[in-house]
Amino acid sequence: MTHPVASSPVRQPRQARSRAGWERVLAAGRELLESGGYEALSVSEVCRRAGITAPSLYARVDGRAGLFRAVYEDAMREVGETEDELLSAAGESVEDLVAAVTEIFDRHAPLLRAVIHRAVEDPWLLQQGSTTSRRLQNRIAAALPGSDLTDALSAARLIYTECAFRTIYGPRFWTDEPESAASFTARVTVLVERALRIGA
Repeated sequence: MTHPVASSPVRQPRQARSRAGWERVLAAGRELLESGGYEALSVSEVCRRAGITAPSLYARVDGRAGLFRAVYEDAMREVGETEDELLSAAGESVEDLVAAVTEIFDRHAPLLRAVIHRAVEDPWLLQQGSTTSRRLQNRIAAALPGSDLTDALSAARLIYTECAFRTIYGPRFWTDEPESAASFTARVTVLVERALRIGA
C-alpha cells in the first residue's frame, strides 16, 4: 500500500508561499477524494477550497489526472508511515500482527476505499496498487511465525484480502450487525493460524 513506484508528476513549488498553497491543494484534494471518490475530485473545487487559481494549479500538475496522482502519492506517504509505526510496534503473535494490519486499513479506510474503487478504471493506479500491495504482503509474511514461505505468503494474502474487503464494503457486509475490529481480528487470526497450521 505504500511508497508509489513512479516518479512524482508534480512540479514542486520553491517559494514558501507557493508551498503553503500547494499543501492546501493536497489537503483539499484528499478531503474530496475521501468524501466522494475520484468523481468528486475536480480542479475547480480544489482551487476554490485551497484559495488558488486554476492556472496556479496547472503550473504544478497536468490536469485532473495529475492532481489525483499528486494527492495519491502524498496520502500514501502517510499510509506508509502508519504501516511502519504499527508493524514495527506489533507483537510476535499472529493476533498482534492481524490487529496491526487491520488498524492500518481502518485508520485510512476512506482514502483506501476511494483508491481501490478508482484502480478498476485506472491502469496506472492498478499497477501502483499491485506493486505496493505485494510489498505489504511480503512484509506481513516475513513477520508471521514459522519458516514455510509459501504458507506465510498465503496467510499474508489472506490478511490483506480480508482487510481490503472490509475496507471496500464495511463491517456489516456478512452480518446484520457491524463486525467490531476486535471480532474481525479474532476471526481472521483463526483463519491465519489454520493456514499456518499453528496448533494442528
